Amino acid sequence: MRMRGVAVSVAALTMAVGFGTTGMAQSPAAEPVTLTAWIGPVFSDAQKKQLEDYGAATGNTIETEVFPNPFEQNVLTKWATGERPDLLFFHAIGNWLVQLDPETNLQDLTAEPFVGRTIPGVLDKAGSYNGKNYAAVLNYPYLDGVFYNKPLFEKLGLTKPTNYTELLALCETIKAADPNVAVISGGGGDVWPLQVPAFMMWNDALKADPDHIGKDNRNEASFADPVFVDGIAKLKELQDKGCLNEDILSSKFVDQQQALIDGTAAMVFQGSWMVDSMKDSYGVPALDENVGFFGLSTDSDVTSWQTVGTGSVYAPITGDAAKEAAARDFIDWATGDDYQTFLDDSKQFPIFTGYEPPAGVPQVQIEANEAFLANSVPQFQQTLEAGYGAFETFLSEMIAGTKTPQQVGDALDEQFNLSAKDLGLPGF
Repeated sequence: MRMRGVAVSVAALTMAVGFGTTGMAQSPAAEPVTLTAWIGPVFSDAQKKQLEDYGAATGNTIETEVFPNPFEQNVLTKWATGERPDLLFFHAIGNWLVQLDPETNLQDLTAEPFVGRTIPGVLDKAGSYNGKNYAAVLNYPYLDGVFYNKPLFEKLGLTKPTNYTELLALCETIKAADPNVAVISGGGGDVWPLQVPAFMMWNDALKADPDHIGKDNRNEASFADPVFVDGIAKLKELQDKGCLNEDILSSKFVDQQQALIDGTAAMVFQGSWMVDSMKDSYGVPALDENVGFFGLSTDSDVTSWQTVGTGSVYAPITGDAAKEAAARDFIDWATGDDYQTFLDDSKQFPIFTGYEPPAGVPQVQIEANEAFLANSVPQFQQTLEAGYGAFETFLSEMIAGTKTPQQVGDALDEQFNLSAKDLGLPGF
């Protein structure tokens, strides 16, 4: 069931599109237009305000249609009917982008002003397909990494590990110093959090071979290969060595946060979306006092970034030239004239050059940004062009003892091959 979102409308001005220095100005005689935007169930107040502010700036109207979870499947189901919005807020990662058939259905944004101002190395791995860019990334990327309890590390004299071997040694140190502390809190009760440690263990391999995912897309590499299976096996090893919470299959995402903030867990492997959740639950002062961040992979402290969620925007091809132009104008305005306001409202770091970070962000967010800029790679999903099945379920079965790491890799590979064939990827 789809819900009609709030309509954004203000008094009409004389120009339909092209407001501000970065927009594409139309004739002053042009009439205001009404644009439709498809969004997910999680759409921040700052994003809603940006739509409203665009209406105030241009006289155009943006009406939102909210798609409930499973958001992606619901969007793609309606997309398959041939219906198109004027603006689509969606993932800017490969295995979702390819399902939109971008060369047929999306406006090419390669020549838009924001492209040259995006942090180098982002757009070629986010919202791009066959050398063309189709998405503007508005939200700062999410980072996969390790969140740790700072007072506990200080109390026990612990040093942040810089690779997996050091993590195992740290696990033994913590267990010896305080057996009541969970070394790593996992949220297997929600299932999906089990994926993050495995994702992170792949980062070094992706850094060493930037074309590794390209090889998967061309059927020249496999999820059943040792590089992937070894990362999966490390999660199982952490369990076998007593480094994971005993109730990992029942504890949930919210329990990970509670354990981290109160020091009953030393570390949590999570995405930086957890920061917003913890800000709401505990406040910035508690975060600053208790929570830090570092990157970690098999051999180094490299972290990974991903542009999931509704923080990226596409301009679909609709056949209405005026609305297509207005959609591009919104993107130029949102990435230009309005972007500093958006940063201040959303408390994010800029993804575009030439803008100032907002005041009042938590210290852990600053540490994550430093890790992103210093040593990071695109997460494997960023350029993956097919689905890979229920990885989280396969991992849960491994933790429960009914699958081996190799069987998890085999299951991923089987699902990826089926999806690639269904999508018609060459080589499958």
